[in-house]
Amino acid sequence: MDELDPPAARRLDAAFADLRNDALDRVVAPNPDTPRRIAYRRTRNRVTAVGTLAVAVVAGSVVGILGTNGAKPPDGPVANTPSPTAAPETVPPSALPSASPSGSPSPSATPSGTPSPTAPHRTPDGPAPTRPDDQGQAPDPGPKEPERPTDLVLTGPAEVTLTPSNGRYAGTLQLVIRNQGEQPYDANGLILVQPLEAETQFDSEFGGCFYTDQDTRTRTSECTGFSKVPSGGSQTSTFAITVDVAPTPGTRTIDGYRLTIRSNLNGRFLTDETPGNNTITVRLRLTGG
Repeated sequence: MDELDPPAARRLDAAFADLRNDALDRVVAPNPDTPRRIAYRRTRNRVTAVGTLAVAVVAGSVVGILGTNGAKPPDGPVANTPSPTAAPETVPPSALPSASPSGSPSPSATPSGTPSPTAPHRTPDGPAPTRPDDQGQAPDPGPKEPERPTDLVLTGPAEVTLTPSNGRYAGTLQLVIRNQGEQPYDANGLILVQPLEAETQFDSEFGGCFYTDQDTRTRTSECTGFSKVPSGGSQTSTFAITVDVAPTPGTRTIDGYRLTIRSNLNGRFLTDETPGNNTITVRLRLTGG
């Protein structure tokens, strides 16, 4: 670098001296409130900018809502106050909501006009009864049709006379079984209660007896009849009765002989429509000697 001539150097030194003197005159002691005022002004400017943006958004929403004939306005955006150190965001105009030309608001969370399904009403004791017109409910079956009745009738004499035979008394008992019902069945069943001294010999219509009960005077047997009586028909059976008592002069009677007829279907006994005429009681009369 070329050296300056003495006059130019003096003038340059004088200029720098004046500059230093002027700068020293302008420098003052720093004010401690100056940084706080600067931070306050910056925060106020940011809050003012955000508030202005929120007012613009709300104004645009109100303009769109005025054309909806009194519809409920959607909730406006909530402005969050930024922290003092955050820089203000610049929102482009295209991102701001605006009212549509037709005056209809943009889709919002408000419910549509279509009603939602209503939950079934529940009473304190449980759900409400289903209405008759509800789908899926079974129709009322109506009154139950009565079953076809079964009705057997047993008839026979109230007393039979037994006479001496081979050191004991013997005789016969004739029974008539009528079927007055409509229920088909497989076979006749018989309950026989007889005095301990009596024995009964069935004809070919009955058989397969077994004892079920006994006391000091009688014993009970259940027997199966192999022949059924057609509806509206009848059947006659003859039983031979023997009493193990030695013949003596005079007459004596023995009570406790009883018979009950039943109808059997598939191994079970049917309920008779008139059970009172299914049983007869026969007195045994012993004579001669």
